[in-house]
Amino acid sequence: MKNCIALFVLAILFSSCNSSTPETKTPPSQVEKVTNTLQETTAEAVVMEMTIEGMVCAMGCAAVIEKKLNKTLGVTKATVDFASKKAVVEFNPDALTSTGIVGIVKSVGEAYSVSTFSILE
Repeated sequence: MKNCIALFVLAILFSSCNSSTPETKTPPSQVEKVTNTLQETTAEAVVMEMTIEGMVCAMGCAAVIEKKLNKTLGVTKATVDFASKKAVVEFNPDALTSTGIVGIVKSVGEAYSVSTFSILE
């Protein structure tokens, strides 16, 4: 009986980390319209750091969030560190806003939230 419960708990844990994400770049929903000429924009990139709550594993949760951010139009580079609960996102301010990036993280799954974020200089 204990083995069945342990297997059930492990199954729930691993299934909560798995999420399918589209393989194409998806524009964020809470941001101004992005055009195909975005990559030609010469705006200086902005770097944002945020604390993400709700991640329970590095290979599923953190990797899925990082992949979603990196596939978002306007994001130059994103890294998510599970151990520190921190994400660093470099993005084009003409295409995205910081609140738009927070919205992208929340859209990955209802378990994830951003507790703090700041623009780095």
